[in-house]
Amino acid sequence: MSQISAAMNLNAPHPIEITPAHEQEFAGFSQLFSSLKRHRLLMCSVAGGTFLLGAAAIASLKPYYQSVAEVAVGARGMISPSQLSPYADHALDLVALNTQLRIIKSPAIALMVTQRLHLAGTPEYEQALRPSLVSKLKMRLGLQKAPAPLTQEEHEELVSDLLMQKVVISNDGRSAILGIAARSATPDLAPAIANAYVRAYLDFEQQAKIQAARNASVLLEEQIAPLRERAIQAEQAVSLYRQEHNLHLLGDDTGNDPDRKGRVALPATTNDVRLVQMNRELGEAEADLARKQAMYSQAESDRNIDTITAITGSPLIQSLRLQQARVNARISTLAATALDQNPELIAARAEAARIDAQIGIEGQKLLQSLRYEAEAAQQRVNALKERTNTLQANATEEEHADIRLRQLVGEATAAQTLYRDYLSRVGQISAETAIQQAEARLITPADQPLGPAGPPKKQYGVLLLLISLGLGAGAALLKDRSRSTLRTLSELEQQTRLFGLGALPRFEGPLRQQLGLSNSLYGRMLNSMRAILTFGNPSIRTKTTVITSAMGSEGKTTLAISLASSVGALGKRALLIDCDAHRPSVLLSLGLQETADGFIREALPGMDIFVASQSSERGVMNFEALAQFMETHRDDYDQIIIDTPPVLSFPEAGVLASFAEGVILAVKWHHTSASAVLEAQKILRTHHANCLGAVLTFVDIENLHPEESVRIGEYAYYRKLVSAP
Repeated sequence: MSQISAAMNLNAPHPIEITPAHEQEFAGFSQLFSSLKRHRLLMCSVAGGTFLLGAAAIASLKPYYQSVAEVAVGARGMISPSQLSPYADHALDLVALNTQLRIIKSPAIALMVTQRLHLAGTPEYEQALRPSLVSKLKMRLGLQKAPAPLTQEEHEELVSDLLMQKVVISNDGRSAILGIAARSATPDLAPAIANAYVRAYLDFEQQAKIQAARNASVLLEEQIAPLRERAIQAEQAVSLYRQEHNLHLLGDDTGNDPDRKGRVALPATTNDVRLVQMNRELGEAEADLARKQAMYSQAESDRNIDTITAITGSPLIQSLRLQQARVNARISTLAATALDQNPELIAARAEAARIDAQIGIEGQKLLQSLRYEAEAAQQRVNALKERTNTLQANATEEEHADIRLRQLVGEATAAQTLYRDYLSRVGQISAETAIQQAEARLITPADQPLGPAGPPKKQYGVLLLLISLGLGAGAALLKDRSRSTLRTLSELEQQTRLFGLGALPRFEGPLRQQLGLSNSLYGRMLNSMRAILTFGNPSIRTKTTVITSAMGSEGKTTLAISLASSVGALGKRALLIDCDAHRPSVLLSLGLQETADGFIREALPGMDIFVASQSSERGVMNFEALAQFMETHRDDYDQIIIDTPPVLSFPEAGVLASFAEGVILAVKWHHTSASAVLEAQKILRTHHANCLGAVLTFVDIENLHPEESVRIGEYAYYRKLVSAP
């Protein structure tokens, strides 16, 4: 069997691409247009319905009017970019501009406009606040509670919220000009809202500046009275102290500054010089005391003379340390060469202990010396303090009087200066409060619009048309994509990459009667398909052909009988082998009875039938007997056609396909999916089968769509293939 199949596959020509080039190039577009054309009724219905609903919605839109006012903000408060720091200054400028933008967008401004224009009583905003039809229905059905009545303040706040949605405040980012665009259903209310926004913003800014100036003035006035009282009291204290101590006012030390009144010249005395020197000595003594106390505290806390610099630096301690090092070296030498009872070793160790004890005694003496030094430094500091106190106590009464007088005059001068400065600030703020204005000005007031600004119904209409067409096309394509069955030869070739050999129409009555008609549509289409296989491209001219299908009931047996009968009608010899061990139906389709050897001659003119035998296991084909039969009768026939079970149902169909030079798949029209055909091809390729093409079966000629009948109802395409070399 393997030798026969190998020889057949070796001699089989390789298939070539037969699909026309223009169909490959424009297959996607043609399929798209074909799908839209096929479902044009659905597309028109969806697009038309969408367009009508959208048009009704657009027509119901009410016109609105828009008016724009322009205002320049922060003209004096803005900081212009400088050459030294252009980016930082520009950032400050943008911050100030955005601050004013947020102020004019604030709910406070919207509430001011609402109250000034009495918008809560206008029909436009009253209707917007009314409950919707859905809300009313829910309240009647008891699904929603009726809202509580609103107060006047709550009503105005809701109206101001709606107003903020209808007012657009923008800035181009390149100037300090803000545009206020107000939208309303009436042409006279739109400019009124825009201009009211400008006035409310200007009033808000002016009131904010006036209030800030008033707050500053009140604060300064609150500070004036205590400052005035303080200045008067300071002057009275100076005068009284001068009279009590009989002191007179002098100018500066040189006498060249008559304006600096109240400053007393205080010459330096011997007591002052001694006091300065004593303070210097006291500072040095205190520093020395702190150093010695720190040294003694460290030695007292550590109790380790090796860490005290003052002790380790002593010459006696250093000499003892040197002796100790020598004795320790001798002990190490003796310990390495003598026993522990060695007299020299014992004497050396006693010497080391004596030196350690002497070091400890000397360290304690040095530590006691440190304590004595710290106590002596403390006594010296105490003595200097007593002398300093004595010098200070010996200061004359006149010197103290001069010093006190200077302090009083300084306090009086400071109080008078501060008082005069506050008086100046109060006068300046009072003058500015009377002429305070907002740092903004109106550039372009809002005018009454000449016509409605929207909605843009034409643009909405164009957009609606595009959306409607898109929805219609999408519905058509979705419906077409939801269908997975094959209906045309073009779809068969595009989705499965199989050549469409032809199509066989659905017929009524027995097959033998249909084949006997000389001029039937079934016969003409069968002859066209047989001509392609007989005289067409060399890649599809085969002597041994397997007829199979992806699934059952797709007309493969009818196709096999029809092809074999068509060959026999030409005066040639055809052999039809029924290899469907599970459901043999060739004889049943022709109304014949099975013979003992399974071989029936002249079942139809020029056509013999052989029912392949099964193996010992029922339902399994005897491949060895089949291979032997085909090897014996191969030269007796011009065409051998093998009818096999469906590929996806029974695995032996792929094995039988390897017996032949080519395989033809029967595909049921409007029933078989492309995925099933592709899966069948995959199985056939695993057996190295040569797929010649596919045939659409059970085609309902009377119910074909126009695009489906292009290649089924015309024979020019088949005549072109017949004439191919």
